[in-house]
Amino acid sequence: MTGSIDMSDIRPTMQRGNPRGMDKMSLGSRSQREFIESQALDIFASMTNGGCTFQQALAAIYLSGMSVGAGVMKEKNT
Repeated sequence: MTGSIDMSDIRPTMQRGNPRGMDKMSLGSRSQREFIESQALDIFASMTNGGCTFQQALAAIYLSGMSVGAGVMKEKNT
């Protein structure tokens, strides 16, 4: 049978160690985690209070994290 489906491809991604195509990391201390949560909530509140959709607010949080991550990698490489 050609094109058979591997059952591991249709299990929920959270049952695996990492979401598909993503890495996980430890945030370190509780204060670091609380800071990141605070930033995400501030972005979410600003976006939704500005009339943006839930999807747009989540995208803004994601893109903010990507921007910070890129900046950290840039500093690390210099």
